[in-house]
Amino acid sequence: MAGSVLAQNLPGSGLKPNGMTDAQKLEKSAESLEHMKAALKGVLAKVEEARSEKDVVKLNCVNEKLTQVKGLIKVAEQADISLHEALTSRDPAADGEYAKIGIARSKIDALKGDADQCIGQLAYIVDEKTTVEVQAPQGLPEPEGRRHGRGRGNDGHHHRPPVHKPRPASQFQ
Repeated sequence: MAGSVLAQNLPGSGLKPNGMTDAQKLEKSAESLEHMKAALKGVLAKVEEARSEKDVVKLNCVNEKLTQVKGLIKVAEQADISLHEALTSRDPAADGEYAKIGIARSKIDALKGDADQCIGQLAYIVDEKTTVEVQAPQGLPEPEGRRHGRGRGNDGHHHRPPVHKPRPASQFQ
């Protein structure tokens, strides 16, 4: 038993100091890429959802996450190619390429969560057609401005303060 443990840590045995064989790294890398592509599909579904709702705020938010996910997938795919090359040539850079793939996967997972939040957020877009009606509850004390003669008149109606318009600029010559 002790001899097999020693053999696993010898150079050329296939096991690296982190405990993974080259084959395991390649397998995990491929699995991570599939996971990232599935996350991409999920974010694309959120884009379609925002488009169908015609919600520009949500769409912009999700598109931002989509762009980042696509960029990270490109990085991960290039790292996977470099990983294959490094493992073939026994280049120690393989560990760095493998780490890039893991980092990209974790960032994509976070971005997918952010995209889910984009769809969950409320969009407040106000245009000139929007109206707001305010109803004050009964029994509240009069606001400070209304106690001193501003606001409602003795007849119970709102009175606006007088508006003083400046003289036209042509009169200043």
